[in-house]
Amino acid sequence: MLHQTHASFITRWRVLFTLFAVMGLHSCAGLYNVVEFEILEPATVSFPDHISQLLVINRSPFTMDIVSEGNRTDLEIEHLLVVDTLATNSMFHGMHHEFVRSPIERFHTPLWFSERRRDTASLDDLVLTKREVNDLCIQFGADAIISLEQYSFGINEMIDYFPNTRKEIRTHYFEVFNKIDWCIYLPNSPRPFDTYSMVDTLFFTHILDGEMQNSASAIEMLRELFYHSGARYGRYLVPVWTSASRLIYRKNGDTLKLASKYTDRGDWENAYALWNELIHSNDSSRISKAYNNLAIYHELEDNLDSASRLIDLALKYDTLEAVRLYREELDNRLLNRNEIIKQVR
Repeated sequence: MLHQTHASFITRWRVLFTLFAVMGLHSCAGLYNVVEFEILEPATVSFPDHISQLLVINRSPFTMDIVSEGNRTDLEIEHLLVVDTLATNSMFHGMHHEFVRSPIERFHTPLWFSERRRDTASLDDLVLTKREVNDLCIQFGADAIISLEQYSFGINEMIDYFPNTRKEIRTHYFEVFNKIDWCIYLPNSPRPFDTYSMVDTLFFTHILDGEMQNSASAIEMLRELFYHSGARYGRYLVPVWTSASRLIYRKNGDTLKLASKYTDRGDWENAYALWNELIHSNDSSRISKAYNNLAIYHELEDNLDSASRLIDLALKYDTLEAVRLYREELDNRLLNRNEIIKQVR
C-alpha cells in the first residue's frame, strides 16, 4: 500500500481521485483519473546550515513618498499611519504564514522588530552596516536578519464603457499595486547576503458588463495585496508544500478500466499488478499508458528515479501529450530534489 516517506520530505499525501476531462488534451470525459497530492517546492534562497534564528526587521521609511502621487490628495498623516500599519502587518502575516507551513521548524518562530527609517534620500545606499548587523544579531540572539527596506503602493481606478457610449459602464475595476524591497543580512558580512525587489498587482472588479459585483473596500484591497506579497516573499525564503496532480490513464481497454476501479478504492497494489501485465501487450499506446501509470505509482512512493525510467519507457512506445507533460513535471522535481533535501535537513 502506498505511504508517505517521511524522511525524504519530498512528497506528502493528500490524495483525491476524480474523473476528469482535460481540456486541450482530449475532449472525451473519463479518459483519466486525477490523483492530487502535495510536493515540497524548494525556496529560492538557501540559508547556510548554521542559520537557526531569524530576525525580521521593518526598516521601511514612514513618509508620504510610499503612496503614489495620484493617491496623495487629501491624505493626512493619520490616514497614512492607518494604511502603513495595515500594509506592513499584512505583509508580515503573509510571510509568517509561509514560515509556519514550511517543514523547517527552526524558522517557524522568527523574531519581529520595527526600526523605521525617517530618511527619504539615497534609500538604495542605506543598507545595514556589518557592525549594525552584528549588534542586532547579538542583541536578539539571531543568526540572520530579513529586512523590509522600503515599499510603495497605489490604487488606479479604471472605467471601460460600452461601444459608442460614454454613459453606460461596461467594466469598472481597481488596479492595486505595490513595489517592495527586501534584504537579507548575515553577521560578519560586509554586504547583504541577498537582495530582492518585487512588484505585485491585483485587480478588483466593481462593475462587470453593467452589473454590480461584490466589491472590496480600499482597505480590504490593500490588505489582500500586501498579504499576497508577504506570502510570496515567504515562499522565496523557505520551502513549502504545494499541490500537484497527475493524470492516470483509465481508458483504452478493459485492463485499464479495471485498474481504475482499484485505484478508486485505494487498492494500488492490484492496480499496479494490472499495469505491470499491460506492458507486455501488443498495443504500443496501451503500453505507454501503463508505463505512465506505473511511473506515477513510483513517484507517489518518493521513488523519483524509478518514475523517471518508467516515463522514458512510456515515451518510447508512444509520445502521448499527457505523458510528455508529465516528463517535464518530473524533470522539474528531479532538479529540485537535492536542493530540497539540503534545505530541510
